[in-house]
Amino acid sequence: MTEETKEIPIRTAEAPAAAAPEGEAGESKKGAKKAAAKAKKEAEKAAKAAEREKAAQVSSAAGGEDVAKENYGDSCYPSKISGLSMSLGDLAKEHVGKPIEFHGFLQTSRKQGAKMVFLELRAPGGGIGANVQDIQAIAAENTEGEDVVSRTMIKWIGGISLESAVEVQAIVKEPLEPVKSVSIGGFELHIQRIYLVASAPIQLAVSHEASSNNEAAIPGPTVGFATLLDNPAMRFRGTMFNSIAKVRNVVDFTFRSYMEENGFVLFYPPAMIGAASEGGANVFKIKYFETDAFLAQSPQFYKQMKIAGGQRRVYCVSPVFRAENANTSRHMTEFIGLDMEMQIEKDYSEVLLMLQGFLLRLFNLLPQKCRAEIDYIRKFYPSEEFLLPEPGKELILSFAEGQKLLREEGPEEFRNVSDDDDMSTPQEKALGALIKEKFKTDFYVLDKFPTSARPFYAYTDPANPNVTNAYDFFMRGQEILSGGQRFHKPEELEASMRNKGVDPNAPGLKEYVDVFRSVGCPKHGGGGIGLDRIVAWYLNLPNVQMVADFPRMPNRLFP
Repeated sequence: MTEETKEIPIRTAEAPAAAAPEGEAGESKKGAKKAAAKAKKEAEKAAKAAEREKAAQVSSAAGGEDVAKENYGDSCYPSKISGLSMSLGDLAKEHVGKPIEFHGFLQTSRKQGAKMVFLELRAPGGGIGANVQDIQAIAAENTEGEDVVSRTMIKWIGGISLESAVEVQAIVKEPLEPVKSVSIGGFELHIQRIYLVASAPIQLAVSHEASSNNEAAIPGPTVGFATLLDNPAMRFRGTMFNSIAKVRNVVDFTFRSYMEENGFVLFYPPAMIGAASEGGANVFKIKYFETDAFLAQSPQFYKQMKIAGGQRRVYCVSPVFRAENANTSRHMTEFIGLDMEMQIEKDYSEVLLMLQGFLLRLFNLLPQKCRAEIDYIRKFYPSEEFLLPEPGKELILSFAEGQKLLREEGPEEFRNVSDDDDMSTPQEKALGALIKEKFKTDFYVLDKFPTSARPFYAYTDPANPNVTNAYDFFMRGQEILSGGQRFHKPEELEASMRNKGVDPNAPGLKEYVDVFRSVGCPKHGGGGIGLDRIVAWYLNLPNVQMVADFPRMPNRLFP
């Protein structure tokens, strides 16, 4: 081998240098270390340069176009995403490594440099909060394979406004540790494709709640109740609304199922009627072709017509309209009524006990069915557990006994209340506080209301003409139900109407009385329950309007 062609050993970090002559060992060692460090640094620089070059090729191929451009952008039809279509709550280990489809909302977004963005995606239907289905998703720069993710794509994802509707194709993976900020913490989605279905330009901070009197319920960016009512779609995504709605649905379903179990038949009363129902003045008049019509104050007459028609037990769930210019936390001009009517076999207490049975079942069921929702709502509107009497010790007081309790043990201003006058709201609340202290219950019944405080169809107690076989049910000192026995003989009904100053021959009322003239009607009774009030008082909400989907008040008819 000639001098010109002989091989020269290359010193690398992997191949140590040959031993140096004695005396030069220390110096040679230091030089070797420096050379190795320099070589390593050069190698790292070369690797980074190659990586940048490759990323540039991916992000700027074909004349500078982003080669990931087909994997993000505005949604189109038909959809470009593919994968398993399933509920987030059904994710299991068998799905790890497989692509799934997701259609929902962008809940939060957090960029981590230029190469990665973390998202929280929420499935529709639950809103933010209790029982919600949400999951962490990650979009990370990927320069290999068909489903590339470029930095331009990551920048675009980071710019999507919160609460926008998106559709996503992603691979299911297991995080190193469960993600605590979401409900589906045992899995995460690695985004392959993401498309914007519709952006949400109005940012209402729906992850926070506001109270019904326009005061912030918690620190942070909040909005007032009126603003939430003006923007119902955003309100419906909020935790509070969805938690309240779950409780409301359970109340509705429990009423229907309890009625069906006890032999009641569902019917649908009309909302438009030809005359002011119950002879009252507080009705909404509407134009009906060439004449006037009214919105029904109550399905009362129609329930009785069903009983007169031979149906033993009936119930309905329907809107009720009250033209009362009452701007209070207890009133709405339209609400949902839970109504029932049944034939009496022996005594009107059969009806009272039927209604009591429903409410006792409901109050025992709500903590089981809605525990997460109740606990969430209590973070903002604190309340104690709803107290119920021991089985067999349900509290039923006469109206006179309630007034007596107020006179003897209530606040000073109620020391002279009369047994012949109806209770005011302050009286009801004061009596509720006394009963809770004395009898350890938030649920009770007042029976035998005075004749002066009841409508003309309330049946007079045969043993005392000054009171009726009528009752109210109370929760936390506030009324949620009125009911009782009704007159079933036309002559008695007419006499009661005249005593109340109501003309039995007036339009609408004459047709009602004629029902009892035309057939022999059995003894019967029933009750009407305010669905929204049950929910509001059970949850101790400050306003019954918070319960309704689209509350109607004297000052609100839109949206």
